[in-house]
Amino acid sequence: MARDRREHRNPVRQTRPATSATRRTWYGLGKLSRAEKSGFGRFLHDCSHIFGDISILALPTLFAIVAAPGPGIYDATAAGLLAWMAMVFVGTLIRGGWIRPPATETLGWVALSPLLVVLRFVYYNLALTVAVFGSVWLAGAVGVPPLSLVAALVVAIVSMLAFPRVAESVYATVRER
Repeated sequence: MARDRREHRNPVRQTRPATSATRRTWYGLGKLSRAEKSGFGRFLHDCSHIFGDISILALPTLFAIVAAPGPGIYDATAAGLLAWMAMVFVGTLIRGGWIRPPATETLGWVALSPLLVVLRFVYYNLALTVAVFGSVWLAGAVGVPPLSLVAALVVAIVSMLAFPRVAESVYATVRER
């Protein structure tokens, strides 16, 4: 029976956090446990998980955002902070099962495997770079500075909604070879 559950499991997605109120908890001194969490507790737990996932792998772009000079409140730093927060928020909602990403039937966030960690590194940095520097460039070209924040927010949200489907497609393509 346990074998049947493993065979029907999607290897690209972490479905348990999206379908259960239990989360793995660390109590210190090497003791791991599972704990039942309230909706708010699950949100905080999932938020910290996704925050670490995105922040660690997107460090190159986050450093570039911090180092980018800016003329005011609509600069790359502001757009970067907004895009980063939006990516974490949408990823949290997907991981917790509160929203279903488009073009996929599976709830939950993308699983951790070597291939998918490499994909995350490329995808997060590319998405954050386009969201921040693309939106600042667009706002400058159009001459509407607040557009940088709106465009960064839209690109960040769309990129995170698309990531689970992109991961499934890349995994399937690599697995066929």
